[in-house]
Amino acid sequence: MNVDTERPDPTRALPIAVLMSFLGGFLDAYSYVGWGGVFAGAQSGNIILMAIAMVQGHWFTATRHLPSILAFGLGVVAAETLRMPRPASLLRRPDIAALALEATALLVIGLLSPAVPAALATAVLAFAAGLQLSYFGRVHGWTYNSTMTTGNLRNLIEAMAGMAFRRDHAAQKQAIALSRVIAAFAAGAGIGGLATCRFQAHAIWMAIPVLSLGIRMLSTSSRSIAPPVPRRADDPQGIASATLASPGRNSAETRA
Repeated sequence: MNVDTERPDPTRALPIAVLMSFLGGFLDAYSYVGWGGVFAGAQSGNIILMAIAMVQGHWFTATRHLPSILAFGLGVVAAETLRMPRPASLLRRPDIAALALEATALLVIGLLSPAVPAALATAVLAFAAGLQLSYFGRVHGWTYNSTMTTGNLRNLIEAMAGMAFRRDHAAQKQAIALSRVIAAFAAGAGIGGLATCRFQAHAIWMAIPVLSLGIRMLSTSSRSIAPPVPRRADDPQGIASATLASPGRNSAETRA
């Protein structure tokens, strides 16, 4: 897959991908350990566990996974809604809105637990995971998954094969990026599981600073959200316009 050549999108930056993958691992470990063996993002795991419980006749156990599966779908729908032209134009930065919505959902769980029912807690966590997965799914020009890692592992092996057999420079960059994404997911899962064992349901509060960091990284990113600056009549090459609209200019350069 070719790397995108269009205007840089901060949601596709490697630091954001690493941060989202860490959070994805954290959410799954927190949900599984703290809320009765139900995953927040790994819906394939929920479907497998639900099917096993059904064939064993454990119907109540099987139904525990349904709220997570359904809420995950609602999270995906919410992410697609944020991408639609009208919401995107009203919000100006739907990427930041997505993380703010996820942070709000997790904050509510932390505030209400352990009084909140497990079904509601896992549904809210799955909604956050679906929102995150759908909105943050590319790093540079490559796809990745921030809430589960099977596909990431497959793509990493394919990229390593490309490095070995074709000496593909792009495959090397992809392998490096995916290695960091997978390592971040594993670290998040380990920390999430340990924190949940120690702090129980309130461990979810540890995810709030991670999301806050993500919001800060996006808000200070180089992405230009203003409309293009029109070319001046005395600047047919558009040099001055390109300078003014350049997403790489920071506030210090503007003041200077």
